[in-house]
Amino acid sequence: MLSHHEDRELRAIEQWFEESDPALTRMLRNYEAPERTHLRLLMRIGIDVLGSVLFLLGAILGQPVLVVVAFLLIVVGVCLHLAAGGRRRRQTRDR
Repeated sequence: MLSHHEDRELRAIEQWFEESDPALTRMLRNYEAPERTHLRLLMRIGIDVLGSVLFLLGAILGQPVLVVVAFLLIVVGVCLHLAAGGRRRRQTRDR
């Protein structure tokens, strides 16, 4: 935890960076390591595939609980895809 003085000094440094090079500041705020981006994409695709397989399995076996769980997984996957798309649009707009 930073002391009050250290916090004030850190904010002054951040302010100086924002004023001296706003493009660099935007780039550093929006930077995400490439391997994390790929891992997140794989996670979203995995959730989609798992939800689809569970949905089909629940429909074939006649298990409504499995269908509902699969539907919720698919909704979560769609929300994650939409959130990632918004992040990409925001990054390209800031460049």
